[in-house]
Amino acid sequence: MKTLDRYILLQLIAVTALGVISLSALLLLGQLFKELRSLLVDSHAPFGIVCDFIVQVIPFSLTFSIPWGFLTAVLLVYGRLAADNELTSMRMAGLSLWRLSAPAISFGVVLSAVCYWINTEVSPKSKQTMSDIVLDAAMSDPLQLLREGRSITRFNDVQLFINERNENTLRGLHIYPSEQKKAANEADFDSLHAETASIIGYNSETRALQLTLNQATIERNNDGTTLLSTIDEMPMKVFLPQRRERKMKSNRFTNSEIRQLIHNGAAFSKLDKNEQRLFLTEGSKRTSFSVACIVFAFIGVPLAIAARRRDTSTGFALGILIASLYFVALVFSELSRKSAGIAPYIILWLPNILGLILAVRLHQRAKYRG
Repeated sequence: MKTLDRYILLQLIAVTALGVISLSALLLLGQLFKELRSLLVDSHAPFGIVCDFIVQVIPFSLTFSIPWGFLTAVLLVYGRLAADNELTSMRMAGLSLWRLSAPAISFGVVLSAVCYWINTEVSPKSKQTMSDIVLDAAMSDPLQLLREGRSITRFNDVQLFINERNENTLRGLHIYPSEQKKAANEADFDSLHAETASIIGYNSETRALQLTLNQATIERNNDGTTLLSTIDEMPMKVFLPQRRERKMKSNRFTNSEIRQLIHNGAAFSKLDKNEQRLFLTEGSKRTSFSVACIVFAFIGVPLAIAARRRDTSTGFALGILIASLYFVALVFSELSRKSAGIAPYIILWLPNILGLILAVRLHQRAKYRG
């Protein structure tokens, strides 16, 4: 039996590796196209920073490509065994379909453990590092941030918009307080408009960009009354963040960090109710997402036997379709995470439960197929 298990398992490993590499490359390209404009066009990031970004995207892509690649491998390997009547020979030797599924299920358990480790420890750190890399690219040359025709939000406390830029001369500069400043009622003005502005320089120690504004109009709203002040020439400094403050997003915290945050009542209480629920259900979401390989092992074997596909492209497409439907179900179930009570925990596991029910049904139908 060890020979038979090894025969099937080696094929599963080889095809899974090929599928994971192919799908990871596609997901990597998609993420790069999403961020390349910010890194290369907006921030003119050096090639080294782009390479670091690519490295950090890989763990994020593996959370999807490992289950996808494994399901594709199960469909192709068992589909070929069925088409070549090898499964029929094995069944004639007295092996049940569940016994023939054992190599796929065992391999699925191992891959689910790997996915769990990636989802809980590696991917959250990678997402935070990706955010830091984009910020570092912006800070490496802040003057590149001052681009015309775009809203600039990377500065502390203010948002900038430039109509036209010619070297160090800005025409039509519009400055607004950040949303955080306005929400806290700490803004000194509601808007500031300058006909022209000159870039004086950047202090890397204080992260301050020095500007000189010409023909500046300051607008303040006071009890429904708009007050305007005009200044012929005024200096102004805008600052990049002095230190990075970690965004309170549950997908950027490892499971151990989430537990520490929850146990730290003061820090956890500062979050609103929706954010608290996201942190509370993040562990269940990751665990549910990680067992996809096990579910796919149960579903894939009888489905491959029923399909009896030799065509690699057909099996690959079938794997993509099934995995896509499964992950779409997980995405819709994640919408329940902002609900109170036990409902989010149940709904997050619903795709896996339905998948296992479908697998049992498929095994029953494929019981006499080989």
